[in-house]
Amino acid sequence: MGHFVNIAMKPADLSYALARLGWTQVSFAEYSGYDRRTIGRWIRGESAIPLLVERHLDLLLAIRDRMP
Repeated sequence: MGHFVNIAMKPADLSYALARLGWTQVSFAEYSGYDRRTIGRWIRGESAIPLLVERHLDLLLAIRDRMP
């Protein structure tokens, strides 16, 4: 069975992804259903960003990059 290393999203990466998508922490909270305080903790590096959030943002950015 293969093994892989998951490199967690860094707070700066989250901030950059939100900026590229044109979202504030509040607008991302409304979109995602996460509490804005939780997103703030991620941005400040106080708690880990869930892998699901990282993958979802990666997908949204990939779609955005393919749009004209």
